Order: sequence, then structure tokens, then C-alpha cells
Amino acid sequence: GLADSLTHKTDFRTKGEKNTLSGGYYEHVRRELQTLEAAQVAWLNKSLGPKIAEFKAMPRASDYGDSTPRSTTGARRAARRAAAQGKRRELIASIRSELLTAEGEINTAYCTANAALTRYGKASKFKVLDEEIPHFTAVFSAADYAKRLGIEEVVS
Repeated sequence: GLADSLTHKTDFRTKGEKNTLSGGYYEHVRRELQTLEAAQVAWLNKSLGPKIAEFKAMPRASDYGDSTPRSTTGARRAARRAAAQGKRRELIASIRSELLTAEGEINTAYCTANAALTRYGKASKFKVLDEEIPHFTAVFSAADYAKRLGIEEVVS
């Protein structure tokens, strides 16, 4: 912060009605956060792909009764239904866990970066800053990701 201040690498820019600090360091952090977020989404696509395919192939709770043959007893049908519903619940819990873990890691990275930007901004301008410091927010949301894939019930 101090070295960048002396070399004038950080300066105030007016965005709308608001003065905001800007410079190479802020752009670097923004790009790093976007890269992290894209990497998390790519990792989720790779790790959740088979689970999502299996989840979509599973019958829903209302579909269990009609697919079993009538020759089986009611107890057997109920046991199969319970086993299938248990497997579905386990799969939902696994997918939900991965989505929420990824969202938590992204949010933690953004919080850490925003705190570092605050320290950097205050060190570079030698005064108390509040509204002038850019604040980055994550674009990724587990609920939106699940909705985009058509598995809203996983995170609800």
C-alpha cells in the first residue's frame, strides 16, 4: 500500500456519484477472485456430474408405487420404496454438501480479499476510508447453480 501510494499506482476514480479507489492491485485481486470462482464451478461440474445424472434418473417419491409388479407383496414393495427413498436422500445430502462447501469456500475467499483490500486502501491513502474502498461480491450461489441444473429440491 505505502509503496503504491508513493508511486501513485492507487488513485481515486469517480464512478457515478461515488469516489472509489482503483489501481492495478484492485484489478489483480478482482481477476484472481473471478478465476477462483470459475475454478470452483468447473470442479463442481466435474465432481457432481455423475451424481446429478444419477439423481435425475431416480424416480421421485410419487413414482415408486406404480413401477413394482403386483405379484410382490405389499411389504416387499414398501421395503423397496424405503430403500430407494433412502438412497435418494443420501444422494441429495451429498450434492447439497458439495454445493454448500463450494459456496462457503468462495465466500470465505471474497471476505478475506475484501479485508485485505481495506488494509491496502488505508495504507495507501493514509486516512480513514470507508465508502471509497471497492467491495467485491461473489457471483456464485449454490441455489442458482442447482436451479440452473434443474435440481432445485437439493438445496431447498
